[in-house]
Amino acid sequence: MGLLPEVTWEYTARGVKSYQDRRLPDGKLFHRVTEVMMPNLRIVASPFVKRYGRTDSVAWTLLIDDTTTKIFTLDRTPRGERVSRARFNGKSWAELTEEEHQRMPHDYEAQVGQGAITLHSEERLAASDRGVVMFRRLLRQQIEAVQAGRDPLGVAFDTACATVQVEAGNFILEPAG
Repeated sequence: MGLLPEVTWEYTARGVKSYQDRRLPDGKLFHRVTEVMMPNLRIVASPFVKRYGRTDSVAWTLLIDDTTTKIFTLDRTPRGERVSRARFNGKSWAELTEEEHQRMPHDYEAQVGQGAITLHSEERLAASDRGVVMFRRLLRQQIEAVQAGRDPLGVAFDTACATVQVEAGNFILEPAG
């Protein structure tokens, strides 16, 4: 995925969705969809793109305290196949030295490099952070809903709402025309 995507975001009935589109040399469109659903669900397609279609992964992020979270990820794989994690120069992320972490940063370095608690007033957000702003705004609205005695997004008591369809995944779209 060496091509920079055109990224758009939208609010959904359950959270925020982003679309990342890359026009390929053959005219086809690599269309990637990522979803965040309230209160703590994220559905992100594999960046390794082993196959196209809906994602095989879903993750729940649980707050532990003011500075700690725990992420639980469920991956669907064919029977007998193992989920392989990213490797850097043949090493797992945990095996890298501090210098290698600096040369090949991962999400962890970006997150931890901001400090234990980041002051939003000191951030310098760019247009590419629009999804972050949208999610924060939605989260604030959901906190206000709970304070007012209403149910936040993502809470349903009707069994007919138990199954939620998601769009997240990696797709190849044919050129329009």
